[in-house]
Amino acid sequence: MTSSSTPRRALLATLAAAALAAGSGASAVAQDAPKIAFSSTELSNPYTVIFSQLIQDWAKKGHFNMLPTVDSKSDPAQQITDFTTLLGAGVKGILVVAVDGKAVKVALDRAQAKGVPVVAVDTGPSKGGGKVAITVTTSSVTLGERSCAYLGEALKGKGRVLEIQGRLNSQVGLDRSTGFQACMKDKYPGIKVVSKPGEWVQETATNAAQTVLSTDPDVNAIYLASDSAYLPGVLSVLKRLGKLKPVGEEGHIAVVGIDGSPFALEQVRAGTVDAVISQPMVGYARYGLQYLKEAMEGKTFAPGRTDHDSQIVVDASGNLADVLNPETVTKANAGDPGLWGNQKVTN
Repeated sequence: MTSSSTPRRALLATLAAAALAAGSGASAVAQDAPKIAFSSTELSNPYTVIFSQLIQDWAKKGHFNMLPTVDSKSDPAQQITDFTTLLGAGVKGILVVAVDGKAVKVALDRAQAKGVPVVAVDTGPSKGGGKVAITVTTSSVTLGERSCAYLGEALKGKGRVLEIQGRLNSQVGLDRSTGFQACMKDKYPGIKVVSKPGEWVQETATNAAQTVLSTDPDVNAIYLASDSAYLPGVLSVLKRLGKLKPVGEEGHIAVVGIDGSPFALEQVRAGTVDAVISQPMVGYARYGLQYLKEAMEGKTFAPGRTDHDSQIVVDASGNLADVLNPETVTKANAGDPGLWGNQKVTN
């Protein structure tokens, strides 16, 4: 796959500027420290923007020679082109959030051929999608199960839930739906699940919520596969239909989402949203960089318990994955400064 040369020229210019900054003493690391890079999905929402910031902040703490975050704009072809440019610029290690679990194989193969280790964070390759040193992630099935458990108890085992799914041709979207639905079927058979695609797009999710909530008066709960992408639009629909009631008030429609965005935490504190299942993004940044450093030193990893209360397993792609624990966030702990959604965004 190929893409326009314009983004490539822009990336080369950015890398050149970074190199000049390092040479002028602007960098906090030694000039001879090996360069590393972070290839992100589109930097267009709080999740990806804060994630990029956390990666850069932890890189500074660890005295890494980290280049500016590379924005693939959620284009698999662009991510491949960016890898080629980064490898040509002499990076010695790459962190990546895979835009497409299979298409990323081309990029990973190129890095492997150059002897440059790659660590995936949050989202790695799928089966047949290439080799990484390790993926630092959480279980999307567990995220769905946690959401199910909260809503199941909140509804006392009876009710009707609107599930707005993620993109089902991605492993993350599929697993979040599978975990939720399997848990509901097994533990809360008295709850009916109405599933609608959201595709990680706010407009799609908003339209789905409008259609279902305006025609199905029995819906008394909503499960969002991504509060980062969906929550603002869904709350606007509830408000427009006169169904936005505080938690605990008669007629309240329970809402649980996955991610733990700043807006979602704000709504949990305000009593509009019941709970969110927060991704361990700080851990993604911290341990992703730790593993990359070790991989660059020639170390390898093995399945088993870690020293940070997680488990390294062989994932569906055949790669190793350090599966971090997510956190269920309610009003009681929504102010925790350690949650990624409470991190301050800086320029």
